[in-house]
Amino acid sequence: MSRLGRLTEGERFWRVVTAALAAVAAVAGSYAYAGFSQRFVVEPAAAFLTETTPAILVNTVLDSLGNFAQPARLATAAAISIAVVGFVVWLALELEVVADRQYLGVPLTAAGVWLLAAAVTGAYVAAVAAAIPATLVVGIISFFGANDPLSVRTARKVDDRKRATLKTGVGVAGLAGASYFVGQRRTPEGSVQYLGGGSSPPRAVQELLDSAADAAFDLPDAPGLISEIGSFYTVDIATVAPMVDSADWSLTITGAVENDVEITYDELREMEADHFYSTLRCVGEDLNARKMDNAVWTGVPLSRLLEEAGPQAEEAISRAEDGYFVSTSREELAESYVVYGMNGRLLPREHGHPVRLMVPGNWGEVNTKWVSELEFTDEPEGYWENRGWTGTGEVRQIAKIWSVDRSGEGVTVGGHAYACCAAIDRVEVSIDGGESWTTAELTEPLGPVDGWQQWRYTFDPEEPTDLVARAVDADGNDQPEMESDQFPDGPSGWVSRTIQP
Repeated sequence: MSRLGRLTEGERFWRVVTAALAAVAAVAGSYAYAGFSQRFVVEPAAAFLTETTPAILVNTVLDSLGNFAQPARLATAAAISIAVVGFVVWLALELEVVADRQYLGVPLTAAGVWLLAAAVTGAYVAAVAAAIPATLVVGIISFFGANDPLSVRTARKVDDRKRATLKTGVGVAGLAGASYFVGQRRTPEGSVQYLGGGSSPPRAVQELLDSAADAAFDLPDAPGLISEIGSFYTVDIATVAPMVDSADWSLTITGAVENDVEITYDELREMEADHFYSTLRCVGEDLNARKMDNAVWTGVPLSRLLEEAGPQAEEAISRAEDGYFVSTSREELAESYVVYGMNGRLLPREHGHPVRLMVPGNWGEVNTKWVSELEFTDEPEGYWENRGWTGTGEVRQIAKIWSVDRSGEGVTVGGHAYACCAAIDRVEVSIDGGESWTTAELTEPLGPVDGWQQWRYTFDPEEPTDLVARAVDADGNDQPEMESDQFPDGPSGWVSRTIQP
């Protein structure tokens, strides 16, 4: 009779705990080695969730969790990964019992976890970083919690395994904590080298950065007129940003065109580039949320490439390395850019390195990161459009209330205002629910392309006051009063905030 039939319920439980601890150790070890990259064992699970989650569930999660939706997806992917690795380890331990070979679970765990990690990530060396911690956990617990058949204390074998498992669990917790910090350092940095090397941005970019700094208001708790790269919002379908080598990158323009066009990164960099301000706003943000930012971008007008391609269709699907895709009209693409620089630096990985599209005036989802293909077609489709969203048009104008500063002069309230296709003419504020309006102070437009502006207004409230803000663009269009949710085509409405005396 094999040991399988002689296992007590207590022994079975602690074997499951062992498998769970080994799985946590495997994920921690993988992160410590790979950071947030495609070699991290959690990334395939995250990609699976992105591809298979029903649209109604995606939209419900976005609506209910907002900024926490992406961390929740990562946590879910991590839980799935731990469960799958844990099953592999548990199976190894069960095979040990069936074979009636003590310690057989140790090499089986090593082989099983390595094979699984290598299969899902395609990174055979990185898979070792998952296999080793899992194997150590199983080996330590197996050795110190082993049953000695010649001992008169065999009745305490469950207690021995329990003690060994608990002690190992403490070690796994420490490993997980350490791996977080190590993995953060292994994750590629968002701060990358300047365009052209050196220790500063190109002169043309520096002039734009300086001009924006000189024009900006000092608004506490709000960015200036240029957002720092590290604080610039990011929203992606990919939990882990793709790592694309610029030497391997190319953009193909195909489909309904007179000539297929392919351009490499080096060829793109050799073309004359433009430096310009442009603001991005997320279609899925809350009305007064902080998913709106501005930067100085460096790139080549897409129109130069389209002239060579000769498009024959009115829409094009831009496709990215992470599987994302979205349709954009030919008219809008003619005003767009193929961008490789941000605030004087090479485009950071999280923002689409090596190259992304910039479609001024359109919601952020249209500005495809890691772009690799433009396919002209009469049958447009998009990742989010397939899930019920329609946010591929022009951004709705908005005045955000982000800053409240108290001083001897009263309370200064301020924020940022943006309209997609025209400069902001004025921002108006009301302290009586919209019955009367006062014009706020406004910064000058940054440039001719597509940049936001700051506004501020100082007053002396005697009691808690609901301040309302709205933007009016240069064409005379008011920010709509009616409030709407972000789904399906972006939020709208007046922004309000209660200001205390």
